[in-house]
Amino acid sequence: MWSSHARSSRQVTSGILPELLDQSPECDITQADVGEPGLSTDIQDHKLKGILEHHRKFFLGDGNAAPAPARGVVCDLDVGDARPVAQRPRSITPHIMIKVYELLKNLLETGLVEHSESHWASPIVIVLKKNGIDVRMCIDYRVVNSFIRLSNCPLPLIDDLLVGFEGAMWFMSLDMASGFWVIRMTERAKLVSAYVCPFGHF
Repeated sequence: MWSSHARSSRQVTSGILPELLDQSPECDITQADVGEPGLSTDIQDHKLKGILEHHRKFFLGDGNAAPAPARGVVCDLDVGDARPVAQRPRSITPHIMIKVYELLKNLLETGLVEHSESHWASPIVIVLKKNGIDVRMCIDYRVVNSFIRLSNCPLPLIDDLLVGFEGAMWFMSLDMASGFWVIRMTERAKLVSAYVCPFGHF
């Protein structure tokens, strides 16, 4: 995924993924569907849109837009003294290839991935999203997972989290966009998580 030896994608133009730009996608808040007919007023709807506009950098539009990196959390992968395993890229059907190209280009432009020179390489697996148009790029880490030393980190219990809702009257559900891509990694995790596809090594 990332490599400590890799050059920044913002400084290097790939022969396969050209014209990389330094940009972050923004959501068009004017298209947001806010308010509840018969329950909310125009003033309330306008105020809500203002709040969304103020925090627009946290939202993404439709499609394969890539989110900004998260802060305050880091992923580490400990494989001990395991020897690196470099697997071959898997073939991608021609009509899906352009979608994968655009997704990788977005990830490079936003700085979420960079070209890698790691000795590790796991193949990608492409899955169509529910809308049947956009693609989800998955990575087959089964080989890597067999080497990873698990950490003893207790997960919070759902029941304990629900206790905090007591007395609340209003609830909101938010869907985190492409959460896999937003978590930063340690230098050794960048090497171990490197993946390969017909467009290169990242």
